[in-house]
Amino acid sequence: MSALPERVAVIANDPISGEGAAAYLRASPRYAVMGPGEVPRADVLLVIVPEVREKTLLDLARIRRTALVPDVRAVLVADRIEKAELSRLGGFGLSAVLYRGSATRDKILEALAARVPAAEPEEVRATRLTNEFRASEGEARYPRGFLDRHRLQSREVEILGLLADGFGTVEIADRMSYSERTIKNIISTLLVRFDLRNRSHAVAYALRTGII
Repeated sequence: MSALPERVAVIANDPISGEGAAAYLRASPRYAVMGPGEVPRADVLLVIVPEVREKTLLDLARIRRTALVPDVRAVLVADRIEKAELSRLGGFGLSAVLYRGSATRDKILEALAARVPAAEPEEVRATRLTNEFRASEGEARYPRGFLDRHRLQSREVEILGLLADGFGTVEIADRMSYSERTIKNIISTLLVRFDLRNRSHAVAYALRTGII
């Protein structure tokens, strides 16, 4: 006897994203898509938003409080997550966080199937989810093989781009949710690796070689 399909509620800020995700899920026998009035009965929530702010997390917490399934979990798909919210991701029943630009059908299905270890501390989960989001964001921004050709990590490319836009180390650290010391260390490593004189030379090199 086959298992019953999991009930998924799609919660999106715009109908196109919501209907597109629902179509993905209806094509899989593993999932049954709940209607708007059936959200409390869902086993898993698929939340699609352009930007994660305080209100996003509060709305998610409210939806989970009204859920009829005690261990309902959630998958979050977003274009951007504000720095203040990154460290709080572990406390809202999230099992996965994806960057929307790289959230393919297969990745969404894989994320919906993921289970959160019961004993995983909230701070450990928040770190894991943050890393997952950054990794999926990097996949969308930099095509396969791009970083290998230039021997760069995605965060190094992002730092070079922000330097080119005129941001200082404090501003870059704030935007990327790293410490200023980490940003300075990354820039210093880049200068040594490519035999560059200073930050301006690094930006010029990145522009000339097509890195940014």
